Amino acid sequence: MNSTPKNKYNIIKSIVILSGIAMLLSCENSMKEVQSLTTNENLPLQQGREVEFIFTDSTKIQYRAFAVEFIETDSEEKEMLQEFPKGGKIISYDKGESVAWEIKANYAKHYPKEELWELRNDVVAKSADGKTISSELMFWDHTKQLIYSNQYTRIITSDGQVLEGSSFSIDEDMNDLRLKQGSGKVYFEDKNEQ
Repeated sequence: MNSTPKNKYNIIKSIVILSGIAMLLSCENSMKEVQSLTTNENLPLQQGREVEFIFTDSTKIQYRAFAVEFIETDSEEKEMLQEFPKGGKIISYDKGESVAWEIKANYAKHYPKEELWELRNDVVAKSADGKTISSELMFWDHTKQLIYSNQYTRIITSDGQVLEGSSFSIDEDMNDLRLKQGSGKVYFEDKNEQ
């Protein structure tokens, strides 16, 4: 077979053209996918490490949140979200600005528009009077003034009694506890004894 420079040139030219066509045909990204990758909507609005947030009402501190790491995002499809991927702590204050309770978790999300906190992974809430509530998932709805969970919960009261249940809810002041499918030992004081 006689190969001339012209034939080699035509073969190389054909390979380059076929490769280009193959690359164009193999591209499956739609314009929306490309635009979503190039826009800033997936980038955080704010982020930081070792941060503290103070939430006030009429110059009185309502609660403070501390985080190891903080990421705030916002997009047209989803509402603003504040994420605390390495966990943190929330401290709530009563009207006299004394600590009312605190909640620690290894992961948290805050939905500012709904005033809802989602706390996950080894969540422990402690009231000022010594009550401790533990669960793997807890929600604090600041609008409804309610802390609740639909997962297994363990409660240790201030006098050492241990209660367990499949879910719970308690008011923001941590007084009115409601426990579902509860079990545990409860001690009552007999006020009729002399």
